[in-house]
Amino acid sequence: VRPLVVFNPLTWPVRANIEIESSRLKSEMSLADESGNVVPHQAAQSTTTAGRDRLCFTADLPALGYRTYRLLISSEKERKDELQARLQASDNVLESDRFRLEFDSLTGYITSLRDNQEEVEVFSGPAALPVVLDDPADTWGHNVYKWDKVEGFFQAESVRLVEHGPVRSVIRVTSRYGSSRLVQDFAMYPDREQIDVSVMVDWHEQLKMLKLRFPVNVKFMKITHEIPYGHTERFANGEEEPGQSWVDVSGVSRDREIPYGFSLLNDGKYSLDVNVRDIGLTVLRSPAYAHHIPAVLEPDGHYSYIDQGIQRFRYTLFPHAGSWETAGTARRAAELNQPPTALFATFHPDGTLPQSDSFITVDSESVMVTVLKQAEDGDGLVLRAFETSGAVARASIQLPKLGRVIEADFGANEIKTFLIPHDASKEVIETNLLEWLDE
Repeated sequence: VRPLVVFNPLTWPVRANIEIESSRLKSEMSLADESGNVVPHQAAQSTTTAGRDRLCFTADLPALGYRTYRLLISSEKERKDELQARLQASDNVLESDRFRLEFDSLTGYITSLRDNQEEVEVFSGPAALPVVLDDPADTWGHNVYKWDKVEGFFQAESVRLVEHGPVRSVIRVTSRYGSSRLVQDFAMYPDREQIDVSVMVDWHEQLKMLKLRFPVNVKFMKITHEIPYGHTERFANGEEEPGQSWVDVSGVSRDREIPYGFSLLNDGKYSLDVNVRDIGLTVLRSPAYAHHIPAVLEPDGHYSYIDQGIQRFRYTLFPHAGSWETAGTARRAAELNQPPTALFATFHPDGTLPQSDSFITVDSESVMVTVLKQAEDGDGLVLRAFETSGAVARASIQLPKLGRVIEADFGANEIKTFLIPHDASKEVIETNLLEWLDE
């Protein structure tokens, strides 16, 4: 029996895909939660060539807390029960109760993402489309407002099913353009209403840009981008815009005339464009390093080009009925960017911590706690939270280990900072971002 502790850094309960690898994992092992209930898991490809195994499972975790799982020796019957896949899958189709995802075997592009529950088609054309664009601008893209001269497209070398089990099914699309290679692993889950994509790109082009495009099948759309501690609406004019972890295109479905939208989440890409309803996530650029207009590159000059070689990132396809505010886009993006931490632990016979615990809960779905830290002057803790959906909200923030409850009214997109004194007899005080108190 080996304990595995998984910690959720977010202040709401999270259902997350967990992957962990070790040299001590065995095929005959089973996974159980703190109550002894068997948790389905499956093998995944290890990051090393030999000597280590990798497993993945779905964890239901408490708000800002942890849960303990155990690896056990299981019987043959238990192993067979765990391995029952709950998705339909082939080399170019994944289907759950909620979604059906189809790929073109020749190009590797998404040809259809259908929402079975809402009976709508999410995209209006090929999606996850890797477009290579001409990029003669300098390193900072001075005086360039849009990149729209298409040089070509990545084309698939293979489209195949690489995982199929009780936790998830994964189709891997391997594509090539020139000297560059793009690998995208599309993961669908039986009980999560999103599709996660892990990307590896090995880039060797020069003076070119790579975008992934997603044409959303809505009309009368509104385009919303995340900004620090909030969001903003922008025009869908194809111009390059700075972005953070999510962008949303919502409107009315062209199929059924119902409110519908699509959020594209990512964990490390900071620029994009939206052309009418077509999202273009900027993956990379390859101008000459530190090239600054008006300097001109010499045809036979020797230059270093940026974004060369291997890079990895993740993005999530999150179609939703209604608006992004009611769908919970901000939370989903935070879950992608602040995933749980899993680690193997040792036994502590004299320990006092329970097998599962939570340290903060927030009852409002639109209020997100982003900071809990020691105060700068050392007199207590500082908690910071903000309203995410653009509407007034009342929140009860509970810190059970401190015996504290913070009741607060938030305006639309309002940021609030609280000082929590170590002395429990002193009241919680609202302060400002600099932690200054009114004298």
